[in-house]
Amino acid sequence: MNTGPVEDRLAIRELVEEFAAGAMRIDADAWGETWAEEAVWGLPSMDKPVEGKQNVIEAFREKLAYVEFMSMISFPAELVVEGDRAHGKCYCRELIFPKAGGQVVVVGCFDDQYVKRDGRWYFTSRIYEVMGKG
Repeated sequence: MNTGPVEDRLAIRELVEEFAAGAMRIDADAWGETWAEEAVWGLPSMDKPVEGKQNVIEAFREKLAYVEFMSMISFPAELVVEGDRAHGKCYCRELIFPKAGGQVVVVGCFDDQYVKRDGRWYFTSRIYEVMGKG
């Protein structure tokens, strides 16, 4: 169940949309603007989560270097806003077209942590779990 001010929950939804748009454009700078300085990003393909905004952005560049283009559809759920902090889940479906050819479909869920600074929401942590892949 979602709780907290509607304005904040809408702003977090827009943050999720900005993240997906940056990923779809393979635009590390735009994608990176969704992260707080204390960013933590974890994927199943990583030995351990990457920490620090600049390290997270560099990891994104490395992960997507092999991608020709992709589609990412995401939606947040279970958003709980408590002042300038929030947490929730974000379910997503990715259709990835590698430069080498073929396609990969990934369905998963991010466990998200958010912070609001100067009136804007950012991700502090996104840990991804793959629910299905084909």
